[in-house]
Amino acid sequence: MKLKSECIPCLVERTKYECDILFEEDREKILVLRDFIAFLFEHLEGELNAPVFFGTERERILKRRSGVEDPHEWVKQRSNEVAKGLLFEAYTFYNAASDKLEALIRIAAAANSMEYGVKGYLYSDEIFRRDFLRTLNEKLNWDRSVILAAINSRDRLIYLTDNAGEVFFDVFVIRELIKMGKEVIVSPKSAPVINDATIEDLKEAGISSSEAGCKIIPSGAYIGVSLEEAEGEFMDVFSDDRYLVIAKGMGNYESISEFESKLDLNGRLIYLFRAKCKPIAEDIGVRRGELVAKFV
Repeated sequence: MKLKSECIPCLVERTKYECDILFEEDREKILVLRDFIAFLFEHLEGELNAPVFFGTERERILKRRSGVEDPHEWVKQRSNEVAKGLLFEAYTFYNAASDKLEALIRIAAAANSMEYGVKGYLYSDEIFRRDFLRTLNEKLNWDRSVILAAINSRDRLIYLTDNAGEVFFDVFVIRELIKMGKEVIVSPKSAPVINDATIEDLKEAGISSSEAGCKIIPSGAYIGVSLEEAEGEFMDVFSDDRYLVIAKGMGNYESISEFESKLDLNGRLIYLFRAKCKPIAEDIGVRRGELVAKFV
């Protein structure tokens, strides 16, 4: 997905939001905003990049200016604690479901509601706790039969994680998919970038490559997926047409939608997220705020 005009104020506002987390001195915030806006202006000529291109550089500027390797560590830990407290509700929902695979899709999509700092998207831990059960049962914009058939027809999956916190629900989903006979490669980030889940977050959620049927291969330290920066082992499996790709979150949609045809992902790609911003909702053809499972 190419950068839209609405993305520009969102990117700048997100930068200010993250500056407020990291810095006490207003001068430091101004310097980060200056660096990011300069980068933004520099790359608005010619063919536009995806929003994640700018978001990734924003995170790198923040790291350089602050000297903090994981600026979102406290947010991620808080999200992890919230998710732990809701796992029993996910288990209960799954155990009561008549269609177990649909229940897993709903759990994974609902978990993507966890997100801070998106312009116009109201989120708090309290709201997520209060509404989680309702979210599991709300409208899911999907072609149910096509997506369930796609998952049932594949024994090998690549599961691209998104945020910390929601990764606890992802681990539950992944374990149940393994019980269904799937071989699952889980792809978190190789290093901290925004509040995305890393290998350490997966460990905290209780899963590692030592678990039967599961292998962890990081996708890189980039919001979404970058073909230029992704590690070789990841690209080997990502481009292997034996694997169905389940891509969680808006960042993965923004980036992967740019090269679906180049990598021949048609027929083996499912996007799974809540459409929290208007440009993404319009690009994929849903209403803002809807849960989405989109088969490409």
